[in-house]
Amino acid sequence: MSKAVALFIVATSLPAPLLAQVGHDPARSPYQPIRSRTSLLVIGGYLAGSSGILGIGPADAFLGGLRYEMRLTGPTDASLAVSYGNFERLVPDPRAPADSQITGPVNQSVVFVDAGLQILLTGDKTWKGLAPYLGATLGMGFGSGVPQDTSGYRFRAKFTTGPMLGLRVYPASGLTLRLEGRMVFWQLKYPTTFFLSPERAPTDAPLLDQLNDSDSEWTAHPTLSLGLGWSFRL
Repeated sequence: MSKAVALFIVATSLPAPLLAQVGHDPARSPYQPIRSRTSLLVIGGYLAGSSGILGIGPADAFLGGLRYEMRLTGPTDASLAVSYGNFERLVPDPRAPADSQITGPVNQSVVFVDAGLQILLTGDKTWKGLAPYLGATLGMGFGSGVPQDTSGYRFRAKFTTGPMLGLRVYPASGLTLRLEGRMVFWQLKYPTTFFLSPERAPTDAPLLDQLNDSDSEWTAHPTLSLGLGWSFRL
């Protein structure tokens, strides 16, 4: 008699109570399915990072907003978020003498709209109520006008992108928490007047050096956020 046949006979001859003990009790398993398909969250956080070589890019502000998440398939979710922050930045004046070319700071508000994809590292289940994830976003940042800035530089509509790493927590039925770290990138562009000698002081150096500086640069912004929301089925 082969071993496979012998094991089959032993298994089928066990009483039902003993069979129920084979493997893990689903109710006691550390892995539980995520039954909700969508979530709506209130998000708050802080965005830091570089203001660029001249300090005229927005950075360092608290953010607040809303995010909607939807399950696509398996462990993959899509998200759409809107957030707002009131930032500080410096003001350039390429016509002024070198010692007064940069003034400020002044306030500039920015509205961010982004779409993202997240992949749950525990599949479509939680482990002890936790679900870590990786993802990335693409979006736009829309800056308000700054009346004090007459230099020709603008931070109006900026493409944003970056990776994310986060943790979902499901403390109770329908309730969900998010702890998330992101790195957000956007590009600053500088007018050609920044490379010209100041009109009011022609012998002074310009804001930017034509030989060593570029007319654009990417800045990186680490962002930490916390979200609280409600998960439900659709």
